[in-house]
Amino acid sequence: MDDMLSGVLSGYGGAVEKSANKYGVDPALVAAIIMHETGNGSSNAARNKNNVGGMMDPKGGGLMTFKSLEAGIDAMVSNIKRNYIDAGLTSIDAIQRKYAPIGAKNDPNGLNKNWTKGVTSYYNALRG
Repeated sequence: MDDMLSGVLSGYGGAVEKSANKYGVDPALVAAIIMHETGNGSSNAARNKNNVGGMMDPKGGGLMTFKSLEAGIDAMVSNIKRNYIDAGLTSIDAIQRKYAPIGAKNDPNGLNKNWTKGVTSYYNALRG
């Protein structure tokens, strides 16, 4: 996994695997989501807020900020486990419909339509 992570994610494959194993989630799945959500470690959210999942403040304060990349990774994996996997949303397509719905108000440029294809591409490369 480390050889595929870049930008600020370089060297964090172990942190992704540790959190994935902690919550019982497929490491390749969460890594693929993280890679897609951050432009593989290049996004402002990842670089400046340690936010690897586009996680929003539930109180309406915009993107959440985490004290470290490890904390951001752990929060994102915990979110995937609690709000998606535990709810029976286990495929990339099923997760997309809730995580990045097409037509969402917080997607003014319509990028969510690329989510399933992007995550699937990263997932297949990671599973390679």
